[in-house]
Amino acid sequence: MNRNFLLATGFLAGTIIGAGIFSLPYVFVQLGLLSGFFYLVFFAFVYFAIFLMYAKLVQTSKEEHRFFYLAKNFLPKYLSGFASFLVLGGLLLTLTIYLILVPTFFELIADAPGLIPLFIFWAVGSIFIFVKLSWQGLAEFLGALGIIAIVAVIFGVGGTSPLDVPLFKGLDITSFFLPFGPLLFAFAARSAVPKVVDEYREAKRNGRSFPLGKAIFLGTFIPVIVYILFVVGILRLSSDVSPEALNSLSFLSSELLTLLGVMGLLTLWTSYFMIGANVREMLKDDLRTPGWLSALVVLLIPLMLYFVGFQNFLTAVNFTGGVFMGLEGIFVISMWRKAFPKASWRWVSWPLYLVFSVALVYAMVTFVL
Repeated sequence: MNRNFLLATGFLAGTIIGAGIFSLPYVFVQLGLLSGFFYLVFFAFVYFAIFLMYAKLVQTSKEEHRFFYLAKNFLPKYLSGFASFLVLGGLLLTLTIYLILVPTFFELIADAPGLIPLFIFWAVGSIFIFVKLSWQGLAEFLGALGIIAIVAVIFGVGGTSPLDVPLFKGLDITSFFLPFGPLLFAFAARSAVPKVVDEYREAKRNGRSFPLGKAIFLGTFIPVIVYILFVVGILRLSSDVSPEALNSLSFLSSELLTLLGVMGLLTLWTSYFMIGANVREMLKDDLRTPGWLSALVVLLIPLMLYFVGFQNFLTAVNFTGGVFMGLEGIFVISMWRKAFPKASWRWVSWPLYLVFSVALVYAMVTFVL
């Protein structure tokens, strides 16, 4: 088996699988099982197209992979700066979402006032933001391993219990648009695409070439299987599920809840300092921000966002996915259109524009209301 192909596929799949998984059982309950599966597969195809587009953009430069560089080259000057800040904003909000989940996981382990575990997690996670980025591969592996372990435990405990969730539910305007933000958040992994392209280039140099599209397809759809297993496992245990999923399982044994809590915190911790290190690096290298200021931004902004009101998990996921990932998708499509004006599948950009625009508008309207 081609080593580079496996690494490319695994890195993309591992980056996709993250905190977004915990909102999915609630979304499925609101939609019905078959409707939920349809949305899940549909958004996987949406992101498969986006990842392909971004891979093509990355391939236009032999050295520079950063979103900032591509935005500067393929977006109008008045938009390139905004697009770059948008990426940073989305990452900082993602860090806030991890902070929101901390008390939920800690409650599975022990009773403690919500702010104590929050500050402990923030302090430990913040310290590791400043370790060498050579840790990133190990952290990515541990984070993905934690999620997969949670899925395996939940699915195993659920066993063959019946699914007490209807296949379909009547869709109104609210439930029709509800999955957009959470699913955009659950599949967001544009930052992993340059690594996929690097593996593709290395394989090609070494005479072990593989189809880039195939690696991106598998890397996008392996998480679909993981997500389905998690959703089915949770809903077999309880159909009365909260947006955070795991805090709906208080009836399980204390040993099992402790195990789930520890694995959940491990997953959050590795993702938190990885994303934090990425934000700090982007601020220093791309925006030429002084080191002390980039450190303050990555340390304090997520905590400040939490205390000014971003404490509802589903609201934060919907806003981050709909607004930030929605705009990011729109910018990727626009850059691809500029870079490849004669692409044979250029028509795909219009339905993709529609999907991301609808997610953006719905997230903004619901947030304001």
